[in-house]
Amino acid sequence: MDMIECGGCGREIDSAGMMDGVRFLCTRCYHLHVTGPEPRHRLGSTAFTVIALACLVALALAGFALCVLYMVGAGDLTWFIILSALMLCVIGCPAVFLIRKRNLALLMASLYLPLGAWAYLWHLAPGVDWEYSRMTAYGGYFFFMIGVVALVIFISNRSTLLRL
Repeated sequence: MDMIECGGCGREIDSAGMMDGVRFLCTRCYHLHVTGPEPRHRLGSTAFTVIALACLVALALAGFALCVLYMVGAGDLTWFIILSALMLCVIGCPAVFLIRKRNLALLMASLYLPLGAWAYLWHLAPGVDWEYSRMTAYGGYFFFMIGVVALVIFISNRSTLLRL
């Protein structure tokens, strides 16, 4: 009986009778697995979660610092609230998916879609009249497209791959 430990949620999955190289998803956390005799190089679930949460905290500190600097510089409370609420979504969505479902494509989509919207709204905010404002809009488009591609990959994997 071949048992594989899920790299996402840690449960034991029976892969008996499956050929080498078959890709499948864990039914609990949608973590992608590949069967085979080769040793899988993976970061432990706890270590990955800690590193990802540390990166989210760093992103939150940088994003909220920019929101506060916008409030101090431009003095527009409405846009400050809009940008801060969207930054909360940028941090909250991936944190929820990180804790519940550890599929990397879903995690990337939940991070980059709101981050692209935040960068584009930062470009549109009144009082942001610096010389690289157009680059911020392009960065927003780029982040949004990364999120869309990651979401498409997650949806195609979820609909086509076997779940054990």
